[in-house]
Amino acid sequence: MGLVTWIAVAVILLVVIGLGAGVFFSGLFRGAQIIGQNPAVQNATQETKQFVEDKTQTSSNALVITTDKAVYGMGEPVTITAKNVGSEKLSFPDSALGLEVQNVDTGEKYSMAAAKVITELDEGQSRVITWSPEGNKSGTYTATMHTTTDEGISAQVSFEIK
Repeated sequence: MGLVTWIAVAVILLVVIGLGAGVFFSGLFRGAQIIGQNPAVQNATQETKQFVEDKTQTSSNALVITTDKAVYGMGEPVTITAKNVGSEKLSFPDSALGLEVQNVDTGEKYSMAAAKVITELDEGQSRVITWSPEGNKSGTYTATMHTTTDEGISAQVSFEIK
């Protein structure tokens, strides 16, 4: 902890000792109540609740993709797992589940050879895809998968190649 933190802790301890623990904590609690009754705080609290509710609407379609590691060596295969965590079947444009890999540092995009056949993931089903980064540069990469559904669901994961 830094010097300022130690000073703050010492001041608080002195205040607690001087006032007594009961008085200190009741004053602290009363201050929190007064702040909670402030209209600006109540409005901000309500707006935050509404924002969270709006952003966490339950969707019947959900896709999660992960890698087995965060950092890979040069030329090491990257294992990417896609999982349908929704309650409806997801459709993808090809057998690689619409996988697109991009080097974030250079903007260079990499594709994967895949059969151009609609591929589906049922509810709870997952599929593992291995991408071999041949001749790629070290850096930060993102792997993105897109569905062919009307909603255009996509998911993304980042990893590094060193």
